[in-house]
Amino acid sequence: MEWIAENAWIVWAVAAVLCLIMELMSGGLVLLCFAVGAAGAAIVSPFAGISVQLVVFVIATLSSLVMVKKIFAHRHDNDNDTAGRASNADALIGRKGKADSDIKRGDFGWVAIDGDVWKSRLADDATADIPKGTIVEVTARDSIILTVREINS
Repeated sequence: MEWIAENAWIVWAVAAVLCLIMELMSGGLVLLCFAVGAAGAAIVSPFAGISVQLVVFVIATLSSLVMVKKIFAHRHDNDNDTAGRASNADALIGRKGKADSDIKRGDFGWVAIDGDVWKSRLADDATADIPKGTIVEVTARDSIILTVREINS
């Protein structure tokens, strides 16, 4: 027991390394904060008793948890600038493309958008069939089928 008291920095250093290893396996950043606390306690251990070491461990751990939260909280915040922005295939709505085949009422055709070709059909308000090569606008999406209408120039 006397050895542990005299070499507490080794115990804290081992605890910090173990927390770092476990952090590498988990990836949650919480164990990293515990490693920071253990490293802080290891630094003060040659100069202070166990109670001061524990206080430094708690303060350093909590401080690093608060810093991690401040740094990374904005990435998961629903009120940031990505809220309400369409993603994946929904981002195609409103985009312009080129008819890759004739698109006739009651039938499907193909539309090229940014190098991808999508199965498509006419919008309900379309007045005429769309010939191949016509510039179209995506008005809706149902699964992998786009609803398009001709853009009037």
